[in-house]
Amino acid sequence: MFVGSGFSRRYIALEDWRGLLSRFCEDIGEFNYYSATANGNLPRAAGLIAKDFHEIWWRDPKFSASREKYQGNTNLVSDALKNEICEYLSEVDLSGVGAEEIQNELSILKDANVNGIITTNWDFLLEEIFPEYRVFIGQEELLFSNPQAIAEIYKIHGCASRPKSLVLTEEDYVDFEGKNPYLAAKLITLFIEHPIFFIGYSVTDPHIQSIFFSIAECLTPDKLEKFSENLIFVRRAGGKEDSVQKFTFSEGGRNIIATVLETDDFSSIYTAINENKRKIPARVLRYCKEPMYELVKSESPEKKISVIDIDELDNSDEVEFVVGVGVAQAQSEKQEKLVGQRERALAESGYQGINLSDIYTDFTKDKSIFDPKKLLKLAFPIFRRSSTTFIPVFRYLRDVGIKNAEELNASPYTSARAVCERIAKKSYALSSYKSQYDKHWASKTTSEIIAETAPEKVAIFVPHQDPKEVDLEALNKFISDHNPSDFIDPYSSFYRKLCSFYDKMAYGFDV
Repeated sequence: MFVGSGFSRRYIALEDWRGLLSRFCEDIGEFNYYSATANGNLPRAAGLIAKDFHEIWWRDPKFSASREKYQGNTNLVSDALKNEICEYLSEVDLSGVGAEEIQNELSILKDANVNGIITTNWDFLLEEIFPEYRVFIGQEELLFSNPQAIAEIYKIHGCASRPKSLVLTEEDYVDFEGKNPYLAAKLITLFIEHPIFFIGYSVTDPHIQSIFFSIAECLTPDKLEKFSENLIFVRRAGGKEDSVQKFTFSEGGRNIIATVLETDDFSSIYTAINENKRKIPARVLRYCKEPMYELVKSESPEKKISVIDIDELDNSDEVEFVVGVGVAQAQSEKQEKLVGQRERALAESGYQGINLSDIYTDFTKDKSIFDPKKLLKLAFPIFRRSSTTFIPVFRYLRDVGIKNAEELNASPYTSARAVCERIAKKSYALSSYKSQYDKHWASKTTSEIIAETAPEKVAIFVPHQDPKEVDLEALNKFISDHNPSDFIDPYSSFYRKLCSFYDKMAYGFDV
């Protein structure tokens, strides 16, 4: 996917570039004045706005907090405006507009079989949709890193997490386009080997066309034809019937013929993309591909290589995999035998029907319906193999008398220990919502957050509280009144994370 500003307008109602620049003209003048002075050239207008905004930012008391935060890295005229744009984007709600059809599109897109995303957007929406994808920020990071072309997001115009990375002014664009040939060389394989869906762009966008023709310069006629076939623009039909059209880009005697899909229901596009299923998740393919690249590239490889269950991979730090000939079938049969043994053990003990949904509805009860020893010994080996990270476990460890890491390490509950260690590597709080929490909820109690925000947002804001200030009784009641099926994704996963957060606060210890 190649994603532009129209994507963020559609899903989180973010302004387009003109609207964003207008927002920061309130203290300095009319946006139309700057636009007219720049003859309609928005990057040039942004430079003029940045110059006047620079004066205000350094003097106005309302920017004092920003000056304190950024003054060590504010040494160019455009930096002040970039700082404030990043502050604004960091506070944008990423949950998506409330319309049912928009939420449906986002839900389908989260599961779509997308190898990677290239974007000129600065906001954090794509990271929210694809949280396990690695992010490369700016041309420099993309050009001088080793992207694996799988489960990655390339933010080629920068990101709100790094103000200096933003491609904003005419000077920034001149520098960016000067490196277009290098960027084209980095992206050429992607454009030749994969269909590229452009969402949120106009087919006449000059910056996109510039990248197209930088790539076209490197291609033979037959490759250029293949390149053209892979370019697919998605745009709103504006109430008209869905249609498929062709659009021709021409420059220097070269023609690029792209496909244009017009529809008001993007879910049909995302569903079609998702029909191309892969057997191995994109995140796992990348985890395997990157260390293998490093191993082959290195003259003296030192990293160990071994085998790990594919469902246990949560981050690249855990990746250890084996490459060989003739081992896959034996390994598969061994794993199936082990699973069969576990399932027979569960059947014999009456625990075969236990699943994670049962755990989320049980762990807050005064008296569990499960025998904790059997649960930890027989069910957690299977839970450990699931792709779910945040599983309530400390409650059941407490029930068998385990109160610290030493006792856990000495216990026979190795799978429960693995679950605890997996959780410990993660954060309960979503960093993209930290600024919203600080601005609106930091002064609230747990009970007030629960009472004043939507139920699906409770799981987002409560984990940002100081652990000493969390009202466990109020949180217990909230969790007991709900279950994961009450929420649509991604909020159901946020709720599961909240359950794990409560489990750690109420019963847990550091592992």
